[in-house]
Order: sequence, then structure tokens, then C-alpha cells
Amino acid sequence: MLRVLVFGAAVVASSVALPAHAADRPADRVVAMYFHRTERCPTCKMMGSYSEEAVKKGFPEQVKNRSVEFRTIDFQQPKNAKLAEAYKVKGPALIIADVEDDRVTEYKDLKDIWVKVRNKPEFLEYVRTSIQAYLD
Repeated sequence: MLRVLVFGAAVVASSVALPAHAADRPADRVVAMYFHRTERCPTCKMMGSYSEEAVKKGFPEQVKNRSVEFRTIDFQQPKNAKLAEAYKVKGPALIIADVEDDRVTEYKDLKDIWVKVRNKPEFLEYVRTSIQAYLD
């Protein structure tokens, strides 16, 4: 099951498709997408780094078998415009998506990363708990 978390409330997004990646990934998975601007401030860089760490260190086996993925996406690049629009991204955001049969069925915008960025352990736990909710 692929799940995408987006900052904020959970939303059903059955019509949202993710960009194609390697064919050997599972059809059902959780995808964490950190959307950023082309030019990033220190806080935005920190959020991206913490988000990646939360995923890769919090779910090493799932990352290895590709049932959990982490992606960074420059939402200002024209090639990413449709994806940013689909998730209503207007600024830096961490979206967690639940993917089933290669289609996003639900996603959540983790808006509280802005509040938690100055407390790394709290930030990491927030992201990991959000991902785990889709794995359970």
C-alpha cells in the first residue's frame, strides 16, 4: 500500500499518480515527499535533512525493500508543477502518501514540521509516527 503524507489533514487522492520510478518497487508503499523551492533558506534545508533522516534511519528495512520511499521535489521546477498542484503545495511541505496499486489513495500534509523544526527529536518522531500510521 503506497501512502503519501502531506502537511495537514489527510485527504483522499485516488486520482493522483506519482512520477514513474524503477519498475521493481512494490505497488503498495508509503512515500514521503519533501517539496522545496529552488532557493532554500537554512530552515528549509534543515527540514529537508531531518525529513530524510526520519525516513531512512527510522525505516531502514522498508527503505531497502522500497515499501517506504523518500523523495525531494523542487516544486518550482516546471516538470513538478502538476505534482505540486495535486498536493496543493505553495511552499515547503512534507507530504506522506499511501500508495496502493501505484495510485495514491490517501495523503497527509505534515504542517507541524514548521513548529517542530527547532526540536530535532520531536521532529523526527512526528515524521516517523505519521509514516508508521500508514504502515499499520
